[in-house]
Amino acid sequence: MKSINLSIIIVNYNTPELVYNCIKSIKEHAALSYEIIVVDNGSKEELRIQNSELNKLQTANCKLLTLEKNLGFGTGNNVGAKKATGEYLLLLNSDALVVDDSIDKMHQFMAGHDEVGALTCLLYNDIKCTKMQKYFYGNFQSLGSLTIRRYNYQKINLSQEFFYTDIVTGACFLIKRKFYEELGGFDEKIFMYLEDDDLCKRIIDKGYQNAVLNTAKIAHLEGKSVKNNSQRKKLYYDSQTYFWNKHYGFWATLIMRIVRWPIKILKTNK
Repeated sequence: MKSINLSIIIVNYNTPELVYNCIKSIKEHAALSYEIIVVDNGSKEELRIQNSELNKLQTANCKLLTLEKNLGFGTGNNVGAKKATGEYLLLLNSDALVVDDSIDKMHQFMAGHDEVGALTCLLYNDIKCTKMQKYFYGNFQSLGSLTIRRYNYQKINLSQEFFYTDIVTGACFLIKRKFYEELGGFDEKIFMYLEDDDLCKRIIDKGYQNAVLNTAKIAHLEGKSVKNNSQRKKLYYDSQTYFWNKHYGFWATLIMRIVRWPIKILKTNK
């Protein structure tokens, strides 16, 4: 039996058309051996992924896992990872589209860089990849970065093959499956937001680097699968408080919450 290089995990929450389009783009452009694992994360009945629709795509090795309720982004990916058989995992958002052979490039890069724990590529807001996203990588949060976002996305040197960074986005996240299992996957106490920051922090604490591959790209139609509302803002602040407590301790978290308070009030009232 031929071994599988890559298990691609896509978590769906009420975005079936996005998932189908994402799978079509993978099928069109990826040449390596892969399987696709779709986790339907408690979608509404009418918006659940259907096996009949997946069959129409005629994609081999496509598995569907249906959860009865939304367990959060991280937990959804963990569920998918437990069913994965590939050497590597590629966690891919449902609103991502593969536009060329970049998945193969990412896999080849990781195979030759044992120091890299997690890898992402350049993310663009449009299908033609003309407008690069701002926040798909960056530094870990600090008291200063609560008010000044220090992601330095404007300073990417595209003449370099790759660069190291603290955080790589969970929207397109490549990691060895056994290493993901060793880390315990995403922290399931985080329902949404900063789960990728947390996992990247644990990767670096293990002595590895996280990196962005400048020679690879995907289109990430950010915002197509989510809506901004007060509930999402609450989820973010809850996750932020948990992240700080976990990695920086009680006193640092207390100071962070004091510094954050006027920012939180302003943003909540928008």
